[in-house]
Amino acid sequence: MLSSKVLNKLLLLESFNTLTLRTYVDFKHPIRRTIDSITNDINSKFLKKEVNPCYPEHADVVIIGGGYLGSSGAYWLKSRAGEGLNVVVLEKNFKQNTLKSWPTTVLSQHYSLPENILLSQFSADFLRNIKQKTNKDVNIKFYPHGYLVLASDKYADNLEKNVTTLKEFGIRNELLSVDQLSKKYPWINTSDVKLGCISTENEGVFDSFALHQALVKKSQELGANYVHGEVVGFDFEYQRDVLMEGVKPMSYEKIERVVYKTEDGEKHSIKFAVCVLAAGTESSNIAKLANVGSGSGLLSLALPVGKRASNIYSIECSTEQSNIGLNSPIVMDTSGLCIRKNGLQKNIICSQIPLKSDNVMTTEENFERLLKPSLDNRFPNLTNAKIQHWHGEVYDCNNFDDSGILGAHPYHTNLIFATGFGKLGVHHAPGIGKAISDLVIDCQYTDTDLTRFGFDRLLINEPLIEFNVY
Repeated sequence: MLSSKVLNKLLLLESFNTLTLRTYVDFKHPIRRTIDSITNDINSKFLKKEVNPCYPEHADVVIIGGGYLGSSGAYWLKSRAGEGLNVVVLEKNFKQNTLKSWPTTVLSQHYSLPENILLSQFSADFLRNIKQKTNKDVNIKFYPHGYLVLASDKYADNLEKNVTTLKEFGIRNELLSVDQLSKKYPWINTSDVKLGCISTENEGVFDSFALHQALVKKSQELGANYVHGEVVGFDFEYQRDVLMEGVKPMSYEKIERVVYKTEDGEKHSIKFAVCVLAAGTESSNIAKLANVGSGSGLLSLALPVGKRASNIYSIECSTEQSNIGLNSPIVMDTSGLCIRKNGLQKNIICSQIPLKSDNVMTTEENFERLLKPSLDNRFPNLTNAKIQHWHGEVYDCNNFDDSGILGAHPYHTNLIFATGFGKLGVHHAPGIGKAISDLVIDCQYTDTDLTRFGFDRLLINEPLIEFNVY
């Protein structure tokens, strides 16, 4: 055992550590960290006392955001690399998600971009085998439904082209004429519909909350460390030997630490090799802390991620009133209205494509001006039904082209973005998490090539548009 005099002298050296002078916070001396760790173990295991949290100071990978994409990334990194990779997930809102566990997330494959189609197929396979991949007690409450997309005269050509694309990927679907739609689904008004497409394989709804909890739990079992904290800055290191086009020689600054604040106001930092930014609607603000959008050259362009609101409504009516049976498909209207039967319940669930962030309408105005008229037009039997607001959701969105951003920043090559996917980010989470692990471990995509989702397309002004969203 060390004497108290020797221990005090060693700990005093901490104040002269040059590393602490270059960072936002002070770092504990290794001996102090060891003592604290032993004390916590004794208190928790033998004395049954509440322990002080241990805040890591080093990690191979730091993931900012413990939502769907961040937790999926942690799951795949630990599944593939095991104990050989130290993964820390920073999340500031562990208790924010208070939604009930309900199957409300729609899994669909009706997309025009090959990347979105492949991600949906990957998700379908992952959800099908989720008990083997995570824990056998997981229940995501997957309810298979057909998925019916309606197209007006304006979008009929796009729908036909998209059906051809889907068939190239092995997705079974069928084009329906107006007469076929009227006979098969008499409760749908087809007066302004030109064409429909029904798909019955790998389509349905599932409990996204259960998926998220399964990813978090399994990644923790595999060794991922979830830390409750809010990111407040980054620490940089000059690398004078790095030459980069558009960057003045000997001026390149690499991000090497993320600084975060705990609930009690304490600041800590973690040194990392790779940082993954998957913070949803907060991603743009956090990117600014790394000078993305406030610098020059490659740093002059901001991360264009904002937020959009989506409201889900419950329609109370009997099956006789609506004529919508248990085997009725999910219907996506030309106006962006989505409607489906709520499992064995008597109510019907409807929602609409999220509003753009610059839309000034309130929730009530949006309902009265957009959703209700669309509902009355397409489903006349529901005109007098009782409609209640069920719950609201907020999603991140890429204001540049509405497609997600995935991949390393061209300046901060150790900063990987995984954000801006909107609603698609929820049910594409398994595939996006796998892609994150590809970029970290293999430095390239090994399954689905998602290169076109990269940040570079913003620099060269080449939008990546998903046309199958009305």
